[in-house]
Amino acid sequence: MKIKHFIGGYDNNLSYLSWCPNSRYAAIIDPAVEISPIIEFIEKEDLILDKILITHSHHDHMKYVDDFIHHFNLIKIYISYQSAKKFNFLPITNNQIINIGTEMLVCLETPGHYYDSFCFWDSKNKLVFTGDTMFIGRTG
Repeated sequence: MKIKHFIGGYDNNLSYLSWCPNSRYAAIIDPAVEISPIIEFIEKEDLILDKILITHSHHDHMKYVDDFIHHFNLIKIYISYQSAKKFNFLPITNNQIINIGTEMLVCLETPGHYYDSFCFWDSKNKLVFTGDTMFIGRTG
């Protein structure tokens, strides 16, 4: 799995673009950053963006969902089963596996920061996307 991060938005949030180098399929984790630089990178690398994964439903982590939907109208958006109906997105549950091409992320339910928080774990590459479950330099 390849990853590029983008910083911006409220409180210097992070959005991650994660992709499978074999298939070129990609996903955004937390669409919290203005999308122009992300789209430019996707086009430059000839990636196929087909998923958005949302770590929790705080507004700052979902701010640019509609912009991505506008550019990629068939994109699949995943969020906690507790919030899926509210936003009309696809529900995720604890230990569910989501594929990004041939790469896999395990969805880990991690309430605490917010009731619908999830982390996304890549066991193969030994990394985890935490959203606000863990802040950089302070408590999540």
